[in-house]
Amino acid sequence: MEEISLRELIEILIKRKKFIILITLFAVITAGILSFFVISPQYEAKMVLMTSNISEQFQNIEGDSNGNVGKVLDAISRYPSMNQETYRQQIKTPAVMSKTIEDLNLQDEYSIESLASKINLEAIKDTELITIKMQHTDPEKAANIINKVGENFISVVESNAKDRASKTSHNIKEQMEVEKKKYDEALIELKELLSQPRNADELKLELNAKLKQITNFKTQLNELSIRKDALESAIQVAEKEPSQGGNVTIRQTSGMNLIIDDSAKTLKIELAEVKGSIESIEGKISEMQKDIETLQTELQDKQHEKSLIEQKVNIAQTTYEAFVKKYEELKVTESSKIGESSITVISRAFPSTRPVAPRKSLNVAISLVLGLMIGVFVAFFQEYWQSTEEEVESGKENI
Repeated sequence: MEEISLRELIEILIKRKKFIILITLFAVITAGILSFFVISPQYEAKMVLMTSNISEQFQNIEGDSNGNVGKVLDAISRYPSMNQETYRQQIKTPAVMSKTIEDLNLQDEYSIESLASKINLEAIKDTELITIKMQHTDPEKAANIINKVGENFISVVESNAKDRASKTSHNIKEQMEVEKKKYDEALIELKELLSQPRNADELKLELNAKLKQITNFKTQLNELSIRKDALESAIQVAEKEPSQGGNVTIRQTSGMNLIIDDSAKTLKIELAEVKGSIESIEGKISEMQKDIETLQTELQDKQHEKSLIEQKVNIAQTTYEAFVKKYEELKVTESSKIGESSITVISRAFPSTRPVAPRKSLNVAISLVLGLMIGVFVAFFQEYWQSTEEEVESGKENI
């Protein structure tokens, strides 16, 4: 196997230097002509947007609902979580592209697919910023297209949010009317219960009156019992003491002087009256206790029925009010500019005065390197081809 020394390689390069120089000059000149005269300069326009999560913006509002009904309604009406990547994927959607083409009359220049391919998106790491870029030979047109894309993107986000809020509010309104009907029916049922004779309130008043009355009877019974004991004691004293033909004070009871005459008969008559009163009051107390027990049972049933209906009314009222509150929140969402509040334009696109392409110096430098590489390769190839031919010819002569 033949070895080629470094000296031989250098000699080949020196030998073919004109050819290498010509190829290199051709590549440089060609790149220069293309970069400076043929390829149109490209101007870049960019717009910077800052995004935020819509669902987080309404979280405080939705969190004000009370009870499980409010939590369910919040879950139903909550806007989907919108992170940076979600927004970024929506910028180049057909809805945004077609609206931009229509607004700027770009039908002859772009289709939806071609315009989308021209738009470059860049999400800045560790931020909520999205950069929309585009290159065009006309700097003013590039700026107009990028600004219009940003405006239409915000409009589409706002439209989607309003459509969702509108559909949700329509559904909630229908259910709200159902809950209103249930609430009205529960109120009517409660009203009918309260209008019935001997309702819970009337029974309660009647029970209180009877309790007050039986208390009075027991007080009278206690007083009569004391009177009975006093009369019995007086009779015993009167029977032992001889009659003196006049009234005699025998003792003081409960702050009152007990007066007896010299006749035990009068005291016995009065004692009989007291005993009769005691028996009458005891009968009334016994009868009234039965009435009170009946009233208490009836009152308990009425109060239980009233409690069930009031609970039904409270549940219907709470549910209806939750639907009303959520409906009002969604109407506010419909009327608010959600797109503008969730997407902020940090920097609009402006026509650039400095082209970003072609990079003339870089192109010439690259063509210089490529020309040298091609020239060297061709030089070595020619040298190899020539030496091979000479070997073949010398072999033929020897034969």
